[in-house]
Amino acid sequence: MMNEKQVLLTEMELDALQETMNISFGSAAADLAEIMDIFIQLTVPNISSVKIHDLPDYINREISDFATCSVVQQKYYGDFEGMAFLIFPYGNERDLISYFQSSGTDFFQSDQLIDLEREVLLEISNILIGACIGRIFEMLNSRISYQPPQIISGSDFDRTYVSSEFDSRDLAITMKTFFSFEDRNTKGYLILINSQSSIPHLKKALSQFIGE
Repeated sequence: MMNEKQVLLTEMELDALQETMNISFGSAAADLAEIMDIFIQLTVPNISSVKIHDLPDYINREISDFATCSVVQQKYYGDFEGMAFLIFPYGNERDLISYFQSSGTDFFQSDQLIDLEREVLLEISNILIGACIGRIFEMLNSRISYQPPQIISGSDFDRTYVSSEFDSRDLAITMKTFFSFEDRNTKGYLILINSQSSIPHLKKALSQFIGE
């Protein structure tokens, strides 16, 4: 098992990863604008190392009322292994429906509304997660595949859940960005969690990207 010093990225590696993320997230925003006429603004991504055991506490500190949020999770694997989480505060799901609902559409019944909320969350997540992750690893000349996305609630993201997906003794590289939709009161977070087993390949890929 790698020690913490081996997991942590150097300042040059962090700068390179930041650059790839900035470019990739910008491309993802452009994809959403072109494909779905959705204009999204993303903040500069934040990168940090977090112990897997501490992930629930970390996310609860970073995102207020996380327990009530809707979370779309998607695993990726290949040269890198990890999970992406697209997180929407409670109530934002209904705001997103307006992107897919014409002005003359009647209000949906509650069961129809719930189904539509899920469809909208998965549709936007597929594009945003796929574009962000795909562009990052494309720039790093790495290959990954995806498992189908799933929707969970923030309250499900506890230590039991995290331990079932990762080794609780490991460290993870987390990448977080805040996003908002330009013409609606809709916002959310995208968090990528790369497992510790991915770190050696990440460091090698970043070294090649830098040109060392």
